[in-house]
Amino acid sequence: MTATFALPFLCLPDEAVTLGRWMIGQPGASLFPMKLILDEWDYAADIELRGSISIDVRAAAKMLAIPEEDLNLAVVLKIGTGRGRFPRMVKRVSSRVVDASTDQPTELRAVVPGNTLSGRLYARTEVLLATPAVNGSILSPSCVGSRLWSHETSIELEDGGDNRFPIEVVSFTETFPNQRHVTAPWYLSWRPGGLAADFGGSIRLYVNSDHQELAERVVNGDVLTLQAILGDVMVQMVGATLEMEDLVEQLDGCEEGSVGAQITAWLDLAFPGRELAEVQNIRRSLPGHFHASIHAAAELGDLE
Repeated sequence: MTATFALPFLCLPDEAVTLGRWMIGQPGASLFPMKLILDEWDYAADIELRGSISIDVRAAAKMLAIPEEDLNLAVVLKIGTGRGRFPRMVKRVSSRVVDASTDQPTELRAVVPGNTLSGRLYARTEVLLATPAVNGSILSPSCVGSRLWSHETSIELEDGGDNRFPIEVVSFTETFPNQRHVTAPWYLSWRPGGLAADFGGSIRLYVNSDHQELAERVVNGDVLTLQAILGDVMVQMVGATLEMEDLVEQLDGCEEGSVGAQITAWLDLAFPGRELAEVQNIRRSLPGHFHASIHAAAELGDLE
């Protein structure tokens, strides 16, 4: 447990809690100990995370100054994802009650959809007070939900996921019913702006599996098909970004892995040595040249 400030009530030291080793892998396959980097992962691969936690309830009751028969604890597992020091998104995936009758380790398990992940996978385990403590001391925790112990670990996803473009092959009639783009061959879900946001977590490219031949080409990695699709994505994102005000300052402030950093890399590929003002002028005066240059930069092998 780590703390940078003193809580107004007694908490659990690490001596009262034993956290088992985290195991990770794909659902249905053999799991292996969590390392610093999860290799050979992509957005189509779900992740299973499994561990355990043991609490010495007798020792915990003594440390919290709460009678053992009155002590009820909740073990909560939260999963987060995203770049940076703090996860972009955090979700509670399980909660289990532990009391004096619990004589086995509590299992911690989560299956995380791959298409919800980006950059890093975080696992945060918390021990909370599950029921009000009425017979404790003046320093005992008394409010339900009081955090008594926590531990966080994380794993890098395929070098941060930078080399993976978030593509999903789905049926548009099922995923986007009654939408105007239900018959479109592909659809980019993205809102212009937010250049500092995490790239993998801010966009999603959907390919319409209702067009069976197109879907097969994408799954089989047909080079020209992928170039056409990703070129269109780049045209959309680069074009919308070039219309923003104070663009030079905004792009300069973008960190690695952000939307702005990726767009800057695309601009350098399509228009090497050109200033932003020159590229903006090309887009206005020579739109065909602008589009073709970006599609040429979308050639596989130059995207990352």
